[in-house]
Amino acid sequence: MVIKIISLIFLFMSFEIAQSIGPVVSVPKIDYDFSNAPNGTSVEHSFVIYNGGGSLLKLGDLKTNCKCITANLDKNDLAPGDSAHVDVIYVSKGKGSPQDNFITIRTNDPNNPDLKLFITRAYPDNKPTLSGMPVDSSFHPTITFKEISHDFGTMKQGKVVDYIFKFSNTGNTALIIKNITTSCGCTAAVAKSKEILPGDTGELRVQFDSAGKIGNVSRMISVVTNDPKNPRKILTISAEITR
Repeated sequence: MVIKIISLIFLFMSFEIAQSIGPVVSVPKIDYDFSNAPNGTSVEHSFVIYNGGGSLLKLGDLKTNCKCITANLDKNDLAPGDSAHVDVIYVSKGKGSPQDNFITIRTNDPNNPDLKLFITRAYPDNKPTLSGMPVDSSFHPTITFKEISHDFGTMKQGKVVDYIFKFSNTGNTALIIKNITTSCGCTAAVAKSKEILPGDTGELRVQFDSAGKIGNVSRMISVVTNDPKNPRKILTISAEITR
């Protein structure tokens, strides 16, 4: 009964933290350069949009600045960590001159209410256009563990040991720990904090009970986050258990 109550408390706290962050538009690459396509031809591209926040992201009206662009959004509502695709067909104007066309999507992200995706052609001398400049257009959390495995070495059967895995958020939006599971009831894992801001560090405490185990033993811990590029990280612990 006590375990169930504690689980409910953790679930409620996780929900409250996630809801307080709000939706965050995350696009790994906001532009597509069609310079290599022959003049006067049509090109196709698919943009990916992630929700890097903690509550529902709503994608609304989609508009283009040119009739030469046809764009379709495959999903309007994105749960935290979910993604949508914007499939684009662009008919080039048959010119070698630099071009910048764009698609605008309304969102409920308060920091990015009008998301712009660019269709560009670089200058003839390969000098990029403004939207094609090499900038970091990625807005999402990134979970980075200092190590992903730990060996407890040799231990006596029945001994209980623990270890702290340290990690950091090397991305640029808040990292949310959504779920933690283990491959055995003998292993427990809990994060010190469910929310890690950009640049901050976190800790995952893992406890292993060797009762009833013998020989070489290894167990896995699965950590699910809102990192769109690495939503599930697998950690391992191991030990040599003797009587």
